[in-house]
Amino acid sequence: MRSSYSPSRNRAARPLRGERVRLTVVAGLVLSLLAAAALRAAYLQVVQAPLLQERARRQHQRQIEILPTRGPILDRNGRELALSVPGWSLFADPSVLLDDPKAVVRVGEILGWSADRLRLRLERGGARFAWIKRGLSPSEAESLRRADVPGIGLAREPQRFYPKRSLAGQVLGFVGADGRGLGGLEYRFDSVLRGRQRRVLAIRDARGRLMLPDAPDPLAAAGGSLVLTLDETIQYIAEEELARAVEASDARGGVAVVVDPSTGEILALAQVPAFNPNALGRSRPADRKVRAAVDAFEPGSTLKALFVGLLLDRGLARPDERVFCENGAWQVHGRIIHDHKPHGWLTVEEILRVSSNIGVAKLSERLPPEDLYRGYRAFGFGEPTGVELSGESRGILPEPRRWSLMTPKTLAYGQGIGTTALQVAGAFAALANGGLRMRLRLVREVRAADGTVVERYEPEAAGRVISEATSRRLTRILEGVVGPEGTAPRARVPGFRVAGKTGTAWKVDGGRYNPRKVWASFVGYVPSRSPRLVILAAVDEPRKGSRYGGMVAGPVFREIARRALAYLGVAPEAVASARPAEAAPDPRPRKDGAAAKPGVMPDCRGLTMRAALRLLSRAGVAGRVRFLGTGWAAQQDPAPGTRLEPGTTCTVVFRPPFGAPEG
Repeated sequence: MRSSYSPSRNRAARPLRGERVRLTVVAGLVLSLLAAAALRAAYLQVVQAPLLQERARRQHQRQIEILPTRGPILDRNGRELALSVPGWSLFADPSVLLDDPKAVVRVGEILGWSADRLRLRLERGGARFAWIKRGLSPSEAESLRRADVPGIGLAREPQRFYPKRSLAGQVLGFVGADGRGLGGLEYRFDSVLRGRQRRVLAIRDARGRLMLPDAPDPLAAAGGSLVLTLDETIQYIAEEELARAVEASDARGGVAVVVDPSTGEILALAQVPAFNPNALGRSRPADRKVRAAVDAFEPGSTLKALFVGLLLDRGLARPDERVFCENGAWQVHGRIIHDHKPHGWLTVEEILRVSSNIGVAKLSERLPPEDLYRGYRAFGFGEPTGVELSGESRGILPEPRRWSLMTPKTLAYGQGIGTTALQVAGAFAALANGGLRMRLRLVREVRAADGTVVERYEPEAAGRVISEATSRRLTRILEGVVGPEGTAPRARVPGFRVAGKTGTAWKVDGGRYNPRKVWASFVGYVPSRSPRLVILAAVDEPRKGSRYGGMVAGPVFREIARRALAYLGVAPEAVASARPAEAAPDPRPRKDGAAAKPGVMPDCRGLTMRAALRLLSRAGVAGRVRFLGTGWAAQQDPAPGTRLEPGTTCTVVFRPPFGAPEG
């Protein structure tokens, strides 16, 4: 029997079995790898999915905060003083931008920054997100958009804008890069104006560019609004006239306050140097504060009016009572009190009219120190006025237990006391308001984002200071201050009675009074017998020309009053002019035979309205004349023979002839 064994066949089978083994092993390995991959995929998809999704989201998406839209600030007539407008802000992914040095240089060039400054900003930000600059200019935003640099993005954010530039700049204040109020009313009412913070999704595309696909409307109303007591027009007038006086006298600066005495509402709060909140980086910190509320200074002779008011109210003096003023120098308690001009016997009325330090110092001996202290506190000194501004000064009014023998005398003429301009204006508003002091206010209403009124501030009395009768008597006395024999004839407002007081307060320099560094001020009210406006003007350190308050600040008062009264439509009064040329005019009819010189005010008195108009036409001023009353011309302003400046408005008051009843 033949065997079936074949050596060649066995040799062929052995390699096949080896290949089979190897294939099995390889297949097993592959299957193991696939199984492992499947298990890994399942682990990643199921167990690790949330973590990986969050990691991917962080790489391509990020929640960022967008500035809320601040509400507007309006003047009393609804005119916008501060508002939010559409703008752009720049942000970046530092991990992308820092990897491209050329891109860093390019972005820096557009912003006007050095590459090092930009790198520092990026390094201080987060690993994946950093704000670079908020509030881009339109040209910067357009240049960055055209540059198309990977790793940066533009976000639409509201920007704070002040359309009237520096008008009431210190009062309005300013906001920081984070949209928070940092000064003025922007700071004081930040919680009302700022609104709610908003978060949006930032996405990075395949090229590394950052986008905000769901950015909200930047002008969507988010914050509430403020309605102020300020009047934009009166504020402009006050700032313009104050700036003119500061420039003419080469002064360091100045403040002006305009108040409605019947309500305590502040109609204007002006300051020089001005501050434009739109250009915060180009301003000095000292120019951003509201000096009328923050800076305390010695008011000087303006306080004489208040002191005499206290004496009259308590029956301790009479307007016609005479006081010997020592011919200009009085030695008392080891010191010498001087007057700027020597005077002998003066009545109390004359003491105010010529502003005698010696006169009020002698009168101060009649008022007990505690009574004088309480009187000044009642006028509002030694405590903040409560106006809606942060950081308001309370001033300096020492308690009587700290007084020396000289203190009552110096307090009578405004030394040894520190007041703010707002305090002085508020005190004179009390005189103008029949002795009733009203709380000063800057804000009329607070409104919600939808315009509904959340809070309305009504006029609030702060207390009676003197009686109405005393207020009337003091007003008659203070009218003489702007007369030809007073210290402020340049504060006279044509066509209106004015009551007020000058102040020329020396400043302390190196621990001593320096007569070359003064606050020159005038504060008064007009029309004095039915007051509409209280105006304080104070010029800080006039260095050219006169340094007296009547000469420097009096004209500021006059021009603010003249223009503001015209704007408010207050008709001139039928009052006799303080000029000698117009004293006791004869209103009897006369014929129109007077000559008229072009540019010179003719004498219209005694003429009918038609004849006066013909005469004024020959003088070339007929188009700038206001006629009041009926009958024959009895009074006029300016006086006859006055050369008329361009734009001057002339007023002629007509009265019925003698024997005719007045309507």
